[in-house]
Amino acid sequence: MRAVFFLLLFANLAYLAWAEWIDVPERAPANAAYAKLPRLKLITEQSTEVNSSGNASKTALTQPPPQSRCRSIGPFADPTSAATGVSQLREKGLTPRQRSVEGEISKGFWVYIGGLKDDRDVAQVLRTLEQSHVEDAHLMPDAGDAHRVSVGLFSDRTRADRRAQSLQKLGLQPEVAERKAPGTSFWVDVDLPPGTPDPTAQDFSGAHPSSPVTVAPCHGESSHPAAAPLTPAPANPSFRAKIAGASGVS
Repeated sequence: MRAVFFLLLFANLAYLAWAEWIDVPERAPANAAYAKLPRLKLITEQSTEVNSSGNASKTALTQPPPQSRCRSIGPFADPTSAATGVSQLREKGLTPRQRSVEGEISKGFWVYIGGLKDDRDVAQVLRTLEQSHVEDAHLMPDAGDAHRVSVGLFSDRTRADRRAQSLQKLGLQPEVAERKAPGTSFWVDVDLPPGTPDPTAQDFSGAHPSSPVTVAPCHGESSHPAAAPLTPAPANPSFRAKIAGASGVS
């Protein structure tokens, strides 16, 4: 029995030695097509790579640098008022440009009582205004069949609205209209660097504008410029296409 045991043990050891040192499987021949393929990388490995100067550069997406934007401020009544606005911008380290525009300019806000049918209606309105101590009321020249009574011309819209509200308390129906005439208005254009906030109308309260100052994009520039699209990295050929190209199979 003992002899059988040692015989089996010897047989197992002999087989193990043969399988380990003698029966070694041959390596599969290397495929030249696969040898030319680039090493596969994780997406996290491809997100950054070091260029020849040693600086990290993004290869997946390229974000364009932010650009400056142009703002147009005005209108101002005269070159002196526009120059005041230019000085205020220069104090902030900006480089504004002054320009003039031919067209209609504001001459203030006119408050009047309209819709009067005849002289009797005009006389009644004038009597009501006189009793309320509105001393600057007067009949306007007729425009056809229309009769209008002026109750003040104001350079500021707020004051004009305040006068109209006081007349409404007298039972009248006043109207407020902007009075315009041909003339030259003056504007200031300025390029704002990225991150610089837009100027506001309150910044130019001492510049004596011809009408309330507005801050708007310069001519030809959208108020909400479209963001530049991201530039994708060049697309790599597919895995199957690389194998076909390397092996010469079309």
